[in-house]
Amino acid sequence: MSQFAGFGVQVELKDGKVISGRIAKANSKSLTLSDVTFSDGGTSQVFKVKSSRLRDLKVVSTPSGKRQKNELQADWQDDDVAQIKQGGEFDFQENLRMFNKEDVFAKLKENDKVDQDSRLVSHNKREKKLDTDELVIPDAKQDNWDSLEEESTHTEYLPITKSINITHLLQNAGEIDSTNDNVLSQLQKALSRPGSISKPAEFVSNASGLPVPCATPVQLLEIERVCSDNYGFTPKFALEHWAIHMSQFVKQKLGGRVRLHAHNNNPQPLVVILAGDNRCGARGLALGRLLCQSSLVRVMVLFTNAPEDSEVCEQWTLYQKCGGKTADSLLTLQSTLEKLNSPVEIVIDAMQGFDFNIQDLCTDVSVEQRIEDMITWCNSQRAIWSLDIPSGLDAGSAIPTFHVHVKPTVFICLCWPVTGTYNLKKQYPERNQEVHLVDMGVPQAVYSQRSSLRKFQTTDLFVTEGVIQLTC
Repeated sequence: MSQFAGFGVQVELKDGKVISGRIAKANSKSLTLSDVTFSDGGTSQVFKVKSSRLRDLKVVSTPSGKRQKNELQADWQDDDVAQIKQGGEFDFQENLRMFNKEDVFAKLKENDKVDQDSRLVSHNKREKKLDTDELVIPDAKQDNWDSLEEESTHTEYLPITKSINITHLLQNAGEIDSTNDNVLSQLQKALSRPGSISKPAEFVSNASGLPVPCATPVQLLEIERVCSDNYGFTPKFALEHWAIHMSQFVKQKLGGRVRLHAHNNNPQPLVVILAGDNRCGARGLALGRLLCQSSLVRVMVLFTNAPEDSEVCEQWTLYQKCGGKTADSLLTLQSTLEKLNSPVEIVIDAMQGFDFNIQDLCTDVSVEQRIEDMITWCNSQRAIWSLDIPSGLDAGSAIPTFHVHVKPTVFICLCWPVTGTYNLKKQYPERNQEVHLVDMGVPQAVYSQRSSLRKFQTTDLFVTEGVIQLTC
């Protein structure tokens, strides 16, 4: 391929880098370029690229004559090591003496007109030199975490009432009338989304490439019922199965063994769980219990309202015994965070879930305002993980059911992803939200029991891990 020597080319590599230069040598295995310029501004006299790394090549100029030809012929002598050894040795010391550093720096100083007080080093200069123990936060772990109350009195929770608030209902009725056109337009958009009617909604597993179908809330409840009735695999077993896999996944995201060990002098990472008085809240508490039981992760829980559900109360008791903390209001949570050396690293949205409507928690106006404030604070955080579906959205269609909703960075799907999650990913692909599916231990034979569940009879997705990432 010597006929291509001297041509100016622009090469694009598979990793996205772009390199410009002239062809010095080309064969079926590699391409050697001279006078190389990289896309980041760097240069090199010679650069060799394996053919397996090439994505695209464009010719930008032809050989420039005899001088170029001689340069190319002299380039590395066909990379023959024996011929290179026969050449004279390069005298680094002698070439270094040819560079007069004093003259160069003197000329730079002569042309430098910047005032000394305006230099960055002057702004960063300290009057007193710091000692070695002043360069770190002293006793970083010694904050107010251990002094927080073990049991919350929930002084900020207002009494829960089952009576109907007429003012609240009238206000909601007015809002529905005024936004009726908006709701209809959102419903039409949901029905026209890919996967709603013409094409089945499904993700793809990143690890195996297998299709992962989506489930409706009714199908997820049917899977749970068949598991319990036919196989004795109760929801409590599935909850613990999910919490174990999920806690391991969260710990890996927080740094794994590199960060989470008893000899780390830095404060433990902090996870905040926003929990509803429902099954989703119970799952969030089970996850919090497994995260904080080793004392290597700090966990705080804030409830949407006073817990009354028996499953939630049971998980809350276990969570507190394992060292988890509870804030009784958003103001308490914020003031507590100011006293800790641990910033919030992950917020778990466990207020709603696939089988609940967050509007059902709003027994009066004060609870509704509390939930709205919690969602607003949640959306101001950096990493937000929603279980099944963001709170405030319908699990089947992703249509808003509350006047604010959580805007997560990560979706955590339990058992199978709900169709609402798929609709959100298709509607807002620019948000780059991650989707992860967590194993709940459902026996494979469950899906043959009902015709509506047979689409889930795929190859086992959870072969070597309990959490897999999905893409549309």
